[in-house]
Amino acid sequence: MDTIPDSPPARPAGRPRRLTLDRLLDTAIEMGLPDLNMKELAATLGVGIATLYRYVDNREALIRLAVGRQAIRALPIDRGQPWRELVMDHATSLFSSVGQQPSLVIEFVEARWGIEVELESVGFLGALKARGFTAREAMDLYRAMAKVVLGAAVAAGHFAALSARGTNQARELKTALESWDEDELPHLRAAADDYADEAAATAWRPILEAVMEQIAGHHS
Repeated sequence: MDTIPDSPPARPAGRPRRLTLDRLLDTAIEMGLPDLNMKELAATLGVGIATLYRYVDNREALIRLAVGRQAIRALPIDRGQPWRELVMDHATSLFSSVGQQPSLVIEFVEARWGIEVELESVGFLGALKARGFTAREAMDLYRAMAKVVLGAAVAAGHFAALSARGTNQARELKTALESWDEDELPHLRAAADDYADEAAATAWRPILEAVMEQIAGHHS
């Protein structure tokens, strides 16, 4: 992971500090990471673009640090709660983070961040181990949670984009089916209402609860 320099960049004597790494990352996050432009970022911060590169090596390094910052902020606190509640807390945090920042999915797919951010899950895995899980069981549960929640978050982002365009899943499906003959796609037509059910497509809690129920007998 990119690291913060041990000492701040050298500045002329008497000149007030105009920028910090925290401010740099927070501003980048506020501007939106997928389309972040370094020149625009520098202008927003009121500094020359060369100043940015005294804190980060390049744009990709900045994005990695910013995504890591988002991930750390989203981590829930281990209050000693039962393992099911702990998992739900982490799942809720993940769904909320991706819901508020759909760009996180895009950045992951484009490999703008990866293992260095996922390493933040170490605390979650340790908390599960303290509750009687083996390392393998904890990782399996972490992966199951991530798959369920991220799938629902992607669907929620898709539906939000449709809504912003003044449409929805049901309307899009109806329009698409109209381009086919009525006797075609019978199975999809029969399940049209379920396919267009946006609430069901984003309901991750029942699925995750079912996953946890399968292992509850081993971890009371």
